[in-house]
Amino acid sequence: MKAVLIAVATLLAVPALAQGGSDVQPSTFGRPSNPGYPPNGNPGTTGYPPPPNGNPGTTGYPPPNGNPGTPGYPPAVQGTPVVVDRETLMQQLANINDKLAQASVRAKKDKQQQKQIEDARTELKDVARLVTNAPLAQQQQPQRPPPPQSPPPQPQVQPITEAMLRQLVTAVRNEPFADDQLNVLADASSSQYFLVSQTQQLLSIFSFSKDRLKAVRLVRPHLLDPENGFKLYESFEYSKDKEELKRILATQTP
Repeated sequence: MKAVLIAVATLLAVPALAQGGSDVQPSTFGRPSNPGYPPNGNPGTTGYPPPPNGNPGTTGYPPPNGNPGTPGYPPAVQGTPVVVDRETLMQQLANINDKLAQASVRAKKDKQQQKQIEDARTELKDVARLVTNAPLAQQQQPQRPPPPQSPPPQPQVQPITEAMLRQLVTAVRNEPFADDQLNVLADASSSQYFLVSQTQQLLSIFSFSKDRLKAVRLVRPHLLDPENGFKLYESFEYSKDKEELKRILATQTP
């Protein structure tokens, strides 16, 4: 960037240079499509850029695996990298180099001015060398959004084990009155789940149909197979009780 700024500043000073001088043929600097462009050109001519595949050890040779700080080693890139069209930029640098060459001829009477122009051309060649040796830009693939996370699996609910069911039946039978028996069942049904076949075992403990209906109401929210609820009708004798059982089984659980 520094070299380009110097080149532009020098172009602005061209009208103030000495008048006259012979015309200069435009150089083939940085023009891949021009005849005579390296490797078919003549190294050492005005504006001829050192080929990137020249002879190792020569001045200006950019060793791809050289040591930073050695003569001719390309300076480290600093700042923010940008993506430009290599051919377009090289053509612009070549145009600037041509104009600097013409200005250098016109300023041949002013040695100090001519030296400044030649120094600018040298720095311009360094910029062109960096552009020539710059790696190709890597195209970044668009990032895909992460797939939506699936909801966590619902915990698997298991019916009360047969061992615990036997303990529950024993605990209910040990209570002397139906209300106390229902209280024991209410405590167990708050944390346990039941199958219809297990519920039938619990209903057999109660002597009266009204107590059996109360037991069904306690178990219904944790009944795992309500589609088998028709089997519970065997525990009731009267139609009125069976109608009430039907309403209880039809209750939607939360």
